[in-house]
Amino acid sequence: MGVQPLPLDRLGQRFSIRLHEPAGGYRDVVGYLKSPSSIINRHNVEVSFDPNQIAFWREIIERPTKAGKGAPLTLRIFELNQICDATWPALEKTEINGWLLRAANGVTNRANSVLPLQAALEKGQLTNFAENFTSAQNFYGSHNLPTIFHLALPTWNDLREKLIEMGGTEIIKAQTMVADLHELELKIPTEFEISESSEVSKEWLAVNASPGLEKIVTGCPANYLAIKSNGEIIATARIAKSGEWSSITRVYVNADYRGKGLGKLIVSAALKTSHEQGATKAVLQVEAANATAIGLYESLGFNFHHDYVYLEVK
Repeated sequence: MGVQPLPLDRLGQRFSIRLHEPAGGYRDVVGYLKSPSSIINRHNVEVSFDPNQIAFWREIIERPTKAGKGAPLTLRIFELNQICDATWPALEKTEINGWLLRAANGVTNRANSVLPLQAALEKGQLTNFAENFTSAQNFYGSHNLPTIFHLALPTWNDLREKLIEMGGTEIIKAQTMVADLHELELKIPTEFEISESSEVSKEWLAVNASPGLEKIVTGCPANYLAIKSNGEIIATARIAKSGEWSSITRVYVNADYRGKGLGKLIVSAALKTSHEQGATKAVLQVEAANATAIGLYESLGFNFHHDYVYLEVK
């Protein structure tokens, strides 16, 4: 009986494959199955093989990994980028040779920037660069928007250096942080009330308002949390689920109420909601210079995963 073919319904899962060498003997390849004849190894390099030479294979069943652990860093970065993009969806997206061009009338950098995808890295960071860059400039020019790149580091160092050589400027440096979700006990001070809804209200949107924000935040299912004092919203947070992950955005506390622990309270409530809905991990993005926010997130179990920059090229 011959060897059973690799299960194509398990693409993306990790396999160990033993191959007959034409000259005799065997060699093993281990990685994430990309196609019937290739895997992505731990160095994020695609390794091809002849399926006819397979002597034996097995799927490596991995135990549930903690947030930010498991797969090679680059693959984890792509996963987190995909989650953050899906839970903060741009109004318009166009992919060109592995560059995802996103636009949303200029509302937030995340929804109005170039996000390089795994396909671009597999081809080579600077492959088709001139063509891609021209397409990006034309796309953003037609929307009356600056050409901004969202670059996770260290994955996109070569592309970052190329853009800086061309006069590009880093306008924001930020961090992606991750956490494993667990049961959280909420102790709400008696003078405040906390609410949540799967529908966004005009009152919620009016807090720390950004024109055009509603179309982005309602672009995928999400929960909207608010803390009120005397009937007025003084703190907000939004959390959206994608698979086992949840993504936190729009954390805000009114300046008059800062220092009272409301930021920690509303983020805890958001995490609790997401955990109850089946999420096991959480991701958020925060400016690297915002030490107060980073300290708050660390107190809730978040850890640094990777840096990223927004880089504008004029």
